[in-house]
Amino acid sequence: MNILTCLFVVIAGTIITGCMESSPGKAQHNTGDSSLVNTSHLDYLTIPVTFPTGVKASGIYIYAEAPDYRFVTDSDEGFTCIDDVARAAQVYVRSVHFSADTAMQIRAVNLIRFILEMQSENGYFYNFLFPGDSINKTGSTSINGPHWWSWRALQTLTEAAPLIKNIDTALAAKMDISAYRLVQKIKTDLVKIPATSKRVSGISVPQWLPAGSATDQAAILILGLIPYSKANRDTALAAYIKKLADGIVMMQMGDTAHFPYSCFLSWENIWHAYGSDQAYALFKAAAFFKDSSYSQKALEEVAHFYPWLLKTGFKASFSVIKKGNAFTAEGEKRYAQIAYGIRPMVFSAAEAYRVTGEDKYADIAGNLGSWLAGNNEAGRNMYDPLTGRCYDGIIGKDSINHNSGAESTIEALLAMQMVEKYPAIKAAYYKYKK
Repeated sequence: MNILTCLFVVIAGTIITGCMESSPGKAQHNTGDSSLVNTSHLDYLTIPVTFPTGVKASGIYIYAEAPDYRFVTDSDEGFTCIDDVARAAQVYVRSVHFSADTAMQIRAVNLIRFILEMQSENGYFYNFLFPGDSINKTGSTSINGPHWWSWRALQTLTEAAPLIKNIDTALAAKMDISAYRLVQKIKTDLVKIPATSKRVSGISVPQWLPAGSATDQAAILILGLIPYSKANRDTALAAYIKKLADGIVMMQMGDTAHFPYSCFLSWENIWHAYGSDQAYALFKAAAFFKDSSYSQKALEEVAHFYPWLLKTGFKASFSVIKKGNAFTAEGEKRYAQIAYGIRPMVFSAAEAYRVTGEDKYADIAGNLGSWLAGNNEAGRNMYDPLTGRCYDGIIGKDSINHNSGAESTIEALLAMQMVEKYPAIKAAYYKYKK
């Protein structure tokens, strides 16, 4: 099955188009013979869309089913979404080849155009697009509110804008305006939420984060707000970033010797692997505020919780109950284990290595990353550098979901970019890979 993918971009006022054949079984865009990063499958998942406004952009197909990796649409939600499109744009703009690779620039620009078109009048973003390129404005996972996809859009817009300015100044200006509109809504709806808490299963949890105590969402919000605050010298926003970081710290449980070993809970008394960027966000907050207390908290999770997971086996989620001074686990789920659960830990461990220079953190990062290369309980390579595909998950001890959709592909690529960034981490990755 070959797909004709057409790209559209306006650079310096000139419309540039390009079409290329992408195949789910053939490497098209490997970034080098020894590179772990291969965007071929991500390129294949990219699909042109045209919004009712007439704007041409690109989406990323959410589902691609084995064995031929045909596209599948969810009739209830849609076929592409900001959650995936924003992260795909991050893959391209973070590439070491981005500044010189015109095709990669075109792809990033078209994904960003998608993000901009999904912003609603109130400043938040819708998430899903239906077949026929109509926006899903009513679904619970798509509604324009203070949710994951709005924070994901902000992170990409604020990170990418300085790079896009070198390609398309008009588009970069639109990105700045879009981020501004969202930030104003955040200031209206979230910044002034009082710093109250409640108790859940014996644990005191904050109520001023997104969804009350959602540290996973707070982490993405921090990663989007820090570049914005820097660029605009917004001191009021900086105070809110600190408030978010303090909420994450409040959700750190256990200690270096006792369960759950200084991990950051994700929401209320629940920890889940997916989207657990809390430690990474705290490292960035530490640098932003020049406050090492945040990086110390992040280091505690990386140094103790991650090795515990590596030793006892990865998990999908568990709940934590506190009785007295002791924590116990309830409702542990081992599956599904997915790339989106591994990538955040790779990022945090890599940042721990960058901050401290200590080899033990490079070793942890490489060990975690090697889950994608067969160092997992299924003993199977989950990511293939030759095709750029990542399987959607380990769903049992000897069972793999062989589909390869957007999220798994993107998260694997982001992880591989981080592994390749540091020679010590890449060496550890190869040491542990099966």
